[in-house]
Amino acid sequence: MYQSSRRVASCVAALGSAALAALSSLPASAQAVPATLSSASVDAGYRVTLNGFDLGTFSFKSNVSESAYTLHTNVELSALLGVFRWKGVTQVSGSVGNKRPSPADFRFDYESSVRNGSVIMGFDKSNVDHVTVLPVVREPADTVPLERKHLSNVLDPLSAILVLTHSDAETPCGRTVAIFDGKQRFNISLHEARKVTLAGDRGETATVCRVKYTPLSGYRANADTRHLAHTKDIEITFRMVPAAKLMVPQSVSVPTGAGTARIDLERISIQLPERGRVASVD
Repeated sequence: MYQSSRRVASCVAALGSAALAALSSLPASAQAVPATLSSASVDAGYRVTLNGFDLGTFSFKSNVSESAYTLHTNVELSALLGVFRWKGVTQVSGSVGNKRPSPADFRFDYESSVRNGSVIMGFDKSNVDHVTVLPVVREPADTVPLERKHLSNVLDPLSAILVLTHSDAETPCGRTVAIFDGKQRFNISLHEARKVTLAGDRGETATVCRVKYTPLSGYRANADTRHLAHTKDIEITFRMVPAAKLMVPQSVSVPTGAGTARIDLERISIQLPERGRVASVD
């Protein structure tokens, strides 16, 4: 069970900090629908569960202006009556050009009952310029080596969320996306699965995208990776906020070795510089 908790924490961290964990990005070379950034501030809070049991919280904050942006996430998880604890904080800053993000600095710090560490990245436009991962550990024998070509035309996970959610397209699905999180390079494809009606929101309709995960390098070629690569059960649900030209992740669901992990929206506040607050859910 302890090993399962560690795997779940890794999956949730990826979901949350990589697009609600590694589920969202949009490289300039792979856009099915052009996405543009609009100036807005977002403050959202999510609940993390495993098989319906509470694991912790995930918060996301973004501040986008005409020329720059900052992003911040915080994930706190606890399992086995507090025996296992995990906390991760991610911060990103960058510039905005032609209404698209250009990341400059990415930093991810984590603390757990097992190990503390960090991932620091610098970008030159959409190319990874440097990476520092601490602590330095020997990679397992089944790790697929990183290739330099896989570090071009990518975004960090949070800048990727920014691009995916800032869009006036009819659907967030139908896209192939690229992510580098400091250790692993992988593609994600989103395909529309269905429309759903959100409970308690006067018939508001949301779009469910089925997610296909394709690892390219930096990953472990083991059973867990193969399971995520072959499953058809990873889904992310988006709700549209037309006034802000935002697609808000309502929920994320991903299968793990210990069951189904979910991240569900609990609160959100969206503010526009010229209009003030345009959306709020508590």
